[in-house]
Amino acid sequence: MRLRSVGLCLALLASLAPSFVVAQGRIIDEGTFSVTRGGVSNTENFRIARIENGAIKATAQVVSAAQRVTSILTVDSLGTPLSYDVTVTEKGAKSISVKAIAGGARLIAKTNDQHGDESMREYPLVSGQSLLVESGLLHQLYFAAMGRKPGSIQIIDPRGARVSSATLSALGLEPVDVGGKSVTGTHYSLTSGSVRRDFWVDPAGRLLRVEIASEHLVAAREELPR
Repeated sequence: MRLRSVGLCLALLASLAPSFVVAQGRIIDEGTFSVTRGGVSNTENFRIARIENGAIKATAQVVSAAQRVTSILTVDSLGTPLSYDVTVTEKGAKSISVKAIAGGARLIAKTNDQHGDESMREYPLVSGQSLLVESGLLHQLYFAAMGRKPGSIQIIDPRGARVSSATLSALGLEPVDVGGKSVTGTHYSLTSGSVRRDFWVDPAGRLLRVEIASEHLVAAREELPR
């Protein structure tokens, strides 16, 4: 029964994916991050929009000299993942892709690598407490502060094939430099094991800046949110 359930969920994902791509919805935020990690620079372009049934869709493209990452994440009104599609391309060839969809109290993910190998994995989902965050896709931190109270959060990383516990902390108001202008943002941290993600948001919850000290990463918006 479990195998049949998995098959049905993945078939549903395949049928829904095109509609998520086409649907634009009302834009909540869009912009570009200039990212520096260990002295290497790249950009992350993203858009976050409300679509049908109260869901929110986040799309992004990360471009560097080595690779291109494209992603589509759809969540419910609490930020709990509903579906996910991410593809990594290196030198024009697809190196890995992950498609996932929520089914009941779990997220079912299917991974394909450059060798044609396929694997599947399930992750437990807790409504309002499960968050999808992948390394290198910074815009996803928008959902960490979206209507959440500081405390424990479950982080799912489908591309890394792992799930972990994290703590969200609110650290108060601080000045943030965005596009050469100083603005006031609310400072949050999301800590999981040895990884601490510091990020700042404006009064509307839109990301302004991200820092991950353990990865020597600093990302700032090129322009203020509009």
